Amino acid sequence: MSVLTLRLDGPLQAWGASARFARRTTESAPTKSGIIGMLAAARGMDRGDDTELARLAALRFAVRIDQPGARVRDYQTARHQITKVSMPVSERYYLADAVFVAAVEGEDELVDLLDAALRAPIHAPFLGRRSCPPARPVRLGVHHETDLPQALRDEPWQAAPWYRKNTTDSPPSH
Repeated sequence: MSVLTLRLDGPLQAWGASARFARRTTESAPTKSGIIGMLAAARGMDRGDDTELARLAALRFAVRIDQPGARVRDYQTARHQITKVSMPVSERYYLADAVFVAAVEGEDELVDLLDAALRAPIHAPFLGRRSCPPARPVRLGVHHETDLPQALRDEPWQAAPWYRKNTTDSPPSH
């Protein structure tokens, strides 16, 4: 078994919570479905590829919160440019300035395949929504012959310098 670790760091993130009508919320940490979607997009998989999606869904998943960020609300209005008809008002919630280390564990071959996909993605990775690009490359690395908890312990604290300086939080224990 191998573990692929990911740094999820960007100005805004939004992770798969309830999306009812014009209100789109976010969880306080990345979701497994969001990470599986990112990995599937990096590989260029079709949504209907049930066999490959099942392989990804079988991966073990964990996340470490290195910098919790703050929940923010974006209130959006729009009008159709041609007809001038107002579109529905939309509320979207995001996490601002959050940093996470996520990890997926699975068979060596699959983890290596996902690692290669993140090195040269077919579709760019996003942090939950297309409007949320990562600030830095997502891929941290592959840990062979280890398990999920150990791989997360082995990754250095990814919090921003300003956060480290101004917080009483301590880095994750090793």
